[in-house]
Amino acid sequence: MIHDPHLLSYLQGLTVSLDPIERFKLAVGEPDEWQNTLLQTNPRLNEADRMVLALCGRQSGKSTTAGGLGYDDFSKGKMVILTAPSLRQSTELFRRILEFKNTDPFCPPIVRQTQTELEAHPSHGGRIIVVPATDQARGMTADTIIADEACFLDDDALTAFFPMRKETGRIFLLSTPNLRQGFFYDTWVSKTQVTRIMARSIDVPRRRAQVEFDRKTMPEATFRREHLCEFVGSGTPLVSWETLEGASNKEVRALCLT
Repeated sequence: MIHDPHLLSYLQGLTVSLDPIERFKLAVGEPDEWQNTLLQTNPRLNEADRMVLALCGRQSGKSTTAGGLGYDDFSKGKMVILTAPSLRQSTELFRRILEFKNTDPFCPPIVRQTQTELEAHPSHGGRIIVVPATDQARGMTADTIIADEACFLDDDALTAFFPMRKETGRIFLLSTPNLRQGFFYDTWVSKTQVTRIMARSIDVPRRRAQVEFDRKTMPEATFRREHLCEFVGSGTPLVSWETLEGASNKEVRALCLT
């Protein structure tokens, strides 16, 4: 057993720098199963991981997980671009990244830190920058592109980021569902070779109490969109969620018409 606190700290930092899941545990805690899957995506092992679509329920931890991915690449000397439908959402994602920075025992020397940018010393090369989802982002090159709430981004604005990816880079599109249209939806239902990850709030144990509260207070279409990750509109569904749930419940007897 190692008792030297300095050696223990070094070994912990080394483990964290090599494993994004260990980094997540240090900064946040034990990741959910879907977060483990997202954190372990690797285009060198799976070509589909060049573009990852994560369809996530409300408060499932998507921004925190994206922050872990972004900081992990930054710590390896990579250039990371963050974007979202609004500057507020982008900076909130950036704030999650800083949570990982502040718990990193081996954080590289920082030469610039603002509300929208983090830059390490040139000898390290790591950089994170928040950019608006507009044509202003053209001309940049990145190892990693992360778009939060991608379903709510204009298609032209979203796809304008794709040519910025380096040949060896990757793209992460994370979002709660919106309407059945747009790049995210079209790609999600297509046969395009991308990685698809779903994280329904209803399947996350730590969210159980909030989900049950929302089930009782939200309109059904909103609940299905926000927590079941269904691409539904704002109208009244033909078949209710309770009916669908009962149809798969062996304890619910069949309705007999005489």
